[in-house]
Amino acid sequence: MFLRRFARNLDPANLPRVTFAQRVIDKIVANALIYETETGESLIGFALRQEARPEPDLYVLDTIAPDASAVRASTYFEQGDDLQGDIFNWLYDNWESIRLRMRTINSDGALPKWDAPLCYLGDWHKHPGTLVEPSWGDTATARQHINDRRAGTPQLLVVLATLWERTSFESAASGELATESDEETPEEFKPESGDAQPILVPVDDHWLVRIDVWYMSRSIRRFTRLTPTVAPNADLPDLPPLSWHLAQPERLRSEVESLNQAGYAVSLEQYDTDRVPPLEICLSLAKRDSQHVIIAITEPDYPAHMPRIRLTSISALRDLPEDSNLFDRLWNASQPLPQSAYPLWSWTHNHRLIDLVREVEAHLAERKTT
Repeated sequence: MFLRRFARNLDPANLPRVTFAQRVIDKIVANALIYETETGESLIGFALRQEARPEPDLYVLDTIAPDASAVRASTYFEQGDDLQGDIFNWLYDNWESIRLRMRTINSDGALPKWDAPLCYLGDWHKHPGTLVEPSWGDTATARQHINDRRAGTPQLLVVLATLWERTSFESAASGELATESDEETPEEFKPESGDAQPILVPVDDHWLVRIDVWYMSRSIRRFTRLTPTVAPNADLPDLPPLSWHLAQPERLRSEVESLNQAGYAVSLEQYDTDRVPPLEICLSLAKRDSQHVIIAITEPDYPAHMPRIRLTSISALRDLPEDSNLFDRLWNASQPLPQSAYPLWSWTHNHRLIDLVREVEAHLAERKTT
């Protein structure tokens, strides 16, 4: 009972302030309407520590959707495989590059407000019916996460979206909100609602989406509902665009398969080739009987633009020190392909890396015989 009394007596000044970018709310509403089953996404943004406040200010900048392996059922949702982690790592690495650039151009030496690492803030998911509180399973999972000192985070948001008929909502607003049965939920798992308010998004004359924001941390160990703020997208930082190899995994698979069938071993690296965010995606291509390695440099919006090509001798792979970075070595030993060696035809979305590589190989073979 002590924990319950403690949660009730929390001073609002000791609770975090949470701000959502409008695009996050738009995504939550759109997905809640698309799926009749449970669904959800990861939440990413900043946790900014503030002087004299025990909990950080949270800024939710965007969501990361699961891939096709996500499990959506009437009362169950599972995010899926590792694609969300790969997307987060891409965004994190690019944001670190942007932070470094911000410091470089900030001549007065003061750190900008957004000079903070991108972090995982929690998840949103659609609850069945009109259940607006975290389940005891949500609570158990959240505690396990925040207590994981290696993979977890010190704080966690759980955002619940529910779809309401307007007439049903008006009835429930009088004091009949759906919650878990007291008989089913252990006392220690029951959340504290307080006076916090949800976000209400009208869909049409008949429906609305209700969004409830719940918070738990290593010091506040019971879910507490927060009153969030929604900010225009322009008031918060934009994250870098998602690269093609993550946004179009089927295209990546097809491109690599075509190169493999042509005899190339393929290695993929994200790399800062021009010191300007975002990073580029570089594919190193080597054949067993070739005297060179081809590096194809693709922009995040590939195939919108033709890749750039660099070449290096296969000898760069020899006598590699044990702890050295293979791609760094290839890159440092490489030279850009002369402009005259690029194909004369115009690049389009329908072209593939193998089309460009064949042209490069033909040029190299012709140069070798002359």
